[in-house]
Amino acid sequence: MDEKKDAEERKKLGILGGMGPEATGVLYDRITGHTIAEKDQDHLDIWIYSHAGLPDRTTCILRGEEERMREMLRADTEKMISLGCEYLAVPCNTCHYFGDVFREFPDITFIDMIGETAGTVSERGISTVGILATDGTLKAGLYHRALSDRGVKPVVPDEKNQKLLMSLIYDEVKKGARGEMEHFAPVVEYMKQAGCEAVILGCTELSVFAVNYSLKDAFYVDALDVLAKRCVELCGGTWRD
Repeated sequence: MDEKKDAEERKKLGILGGMGPEATGVLYDRITGHTIAEKDQDHLDIWIYSHAGLPDRTTCILRGEEERMREMLRADTEKMISLGCEYLAVPCNTCHYFGDVFREFPDITFIDMIGETAGTVSERGISTVGILATDGTLKAGLYHRALSDRGVKPVVPDEKNQKLLMSLIYDEVKKGARGEMEHFAPVVEYMKQAGCEAVILGCTELSVFAVNYSLKDAFYVDALDVLAKRCVELCGGTWRD
């Protein structure tokens, strides 16, 4: 098959990022680093819109301030479609609360990171899994529904450990810091004591944290890794583990 036909058969990917910006870069790096390629043309064609100015997703959910966010996401999706994107990836777990907005558009397919991650957990035969995510994601029950639908029991941190996690996300990683392992380790230990066979890194700032500390243990199911793999597979690339 010639190079031109290969390129024509692959689908264009749109990444709506900036939530946060560093996590968007991590997703691109993972897609690129795990795509089998002998030349530039073997990689995916990707449009990246790092819309850092979007309101904080957790704040919108907790305060009931959703409509402005929905309007902005509709406009962003229309931009992606106008650029010829056929698949849409959003590297923000909490933003999946607004997944209904992305599904309004028949001309672009939304890659559901939450559903794909829950599916990965189920395929691994995990029966009890911890959810490490923002208050907004937990309140919305995004992972709870996706996991329960697949027969997997979800577990969340207690109030003390959830506060530690939120501080790690907002006061450290989102501010450009590496993040303190001493603030993460107690949360993980709590989840293990609660009977979790694995934990989902269900916030992309935690995916960044995992990069900073090279967390590769099978105990961690990184939603951003799952999203990267599906982006490559759905858009016609070849994934390399």
